[in-house]
Amino acid sequence: MVTLPDTRQSRQTRSGSSRLWIAAFLLLIPIGMFWYVWGVYAANVPKWDDHVLRFFLFALDEESSFSGKIYQFVKQHNEHRIVYDRLITWLDYHITGKLNFVHLMFIGNLSLIGLLAVFGRVLSQSGGVPDSTFTSRTVVNWRVGLIYLPPVAFLLLNLSHWENMFWGMAALQNFTVMLWVFLAIYVLAYTQKTGLALVLAVAATLTSGNGLLVWPVGFGMLLLQTGFARKKEYRVILQWVAGAALAFVGYFWGYQKPPGNPPLQSSFFQFIKGWLAFNGSAAEAVPVGPVVGLCVLLGGICLLLVLAISLGLLRNFLSRKPLSPLDFFFLGTVAFLIGTSAVVAWTRTGFGFNTLITSRYKLYSLLLMAVLYTYLASRAGASVKKRVLTGGLLVGSVLMAGSYITYLADTIWWRQWMLTNQFNWSHSINGPAVSRDSISERYTSLAPSFLNSVLPAIYGPARQSPIAVQVTKTAEEYEILNTSAPPQELVNAGNFIVARSVKRTYLFPVRQNRGSLRAAIFDSEKLFAAGFRATILHAELETGVYQVFVLNVSASGASLYPTNQTIQSVGAPGTTTKTNW
Repeated sequence: MVTLPDTRQSRQTRSGSSRLWIAAFLLLIPIGMFWYVWGVYAANVPKWDDHVLRFFLFALDEESSFSGKIYQFVKQHNEHRIVYDRLITWLDYHITGKLNFVHLMFIGNLSLIGLLAVFGRVLSQSGGVPDSTFTSRTVVNWRVGLIYLPPVAFLLLNLSHWENMFWGMAALQNFTVMLWVFLAIYVLAYTQKTGLALVLAVAATLTSGNGLLVWPVGFGMLLLQTGFARKKEYRVILQWVAGAALAFVGYFWGYQKPPGNPPLQSSFFQFIKGWLAFNGSAAEAVPVGPVVGLCVLLGGICLLLVLAISLGLLRNFLSRKPLSPLDFFFLGTVAFLIGTSAVVAWTRTGFGFNTLITSRYKLYSLLLMAVLYTYLASRAGASVKKRVLTGGLLVGSVLMAGSYITYLADTIWWRQWMLTNQFNWSHSINGPAVSRDSISERYTSLAPSFLNSVLPAIYGPARQSPIAVQVTKTAEEYEILNTSAPPQELVNAGNFIVARSVKRTYLFPVRQNRGSLRAAIFDSEKLFAAGFRATILHAELETGVYQVFVLNVSASGASLYPTNQTIQSVGAPGTTTKTNW
């Protein structure tokens, strides 16, 4: 057998190979966990805006003119033009015969893998040397990129995104717009393919409203780049400005302010606090300490690092030292992320401060950390690189592990909420027979649900001893509390509220009481404790008086418990929140 002699070069070769294998193994951990958990809890059920995609298919089929069909793709949805979402919806329906929201989630979640690939490419080109022309020459070393990529995977692929992960429209829109933006910035920073960057910027614009920010960011990058270039390169800026003008005119042609948006009402202090918390919202995954304080602290640290690096690059620019492609990538991405966070902090305060750290916005905070890590790992000297890698792995693994502990209960509730909603839509009479409207029947199928196997318990008599619950009524909802129901299992089980009248039966999910998050690190069964709380909006019930039951579903079967409590609903309110869809 041929062996390498024990020389310094052979030892380096073996060491390099072992590091590649370790890096590949580390990459598989967040990727495998992400897709496994998604596969367990994803359900083919529309949520909120998802219903618009189903109606889009109906409206598209009803249109007879070509211009009318184009309008259905580009029409405004809230403040967005969701052309990409509608295109994927149309393709999925025509390829599979039914619109499947799990397919939309899967395609949207793939954008996170695309973002991971962008960071891998940047890390592979960290040895770029700037020259005196419009671009810089870089050497691609995929081995280096792979070795330093795992921390980015830990940051991007975790359960912090639980709301987007399991919501078809949100996954397509909120994840994919970031992929288009980061690809456009990468192309501008590392290549001369301005035409491709223009296409990607248009794709971002037609995916989500915040994609518009890529145009001023790209303009700033090109302006800095041409500061080191020949005058003829200014034509690139003119092309970009022309593309931006067309994009903005097209986007705002016939645009109307969404009627349901709240007025701007944040003070300067609230804005700064919200801005910091938004940028550091990833810290919510750490199950210790005050949530808002941790988010503000992490956001402050990230912004201070961004400021320090940016000041260094400004000094180089003023000294006429050419910036590298990595420098441009850093400046472009942080400008987009911080600019977006400022806009969100300013405009979303009317929805409540907690909205700023909600799951659907977590990607911005995690991307900001990924950009900072990538820049520091690429810029650091050989001796410091390993420390940056170690620190990145530590922070990334803590946030990833914390996310699966902190957000698993939300993920389970989310799935139960979707499946009980499907039950309520498809059981509009007081019996186990399924009834659906013609549009739903035509374009979507019902998701498989474990609730179908417990229909006899849902509609049957309560044979168990009464269970104590406390019912509190407010102007908009009923709140139901219990302190004794057994903890729920992690999949296809749990406690539910059954509201039954002479006309029909409703099913509602509960939020199981939390156990010790620290104990759950070593034993997932300790994630939940006995007892639960549930919220039922008056608008969710038809007018009538309802008996309240508790349905417990476990691996051994289902049991229905009476509560000797009733609730009364006057039905949905006469006025609802206005929308443009």
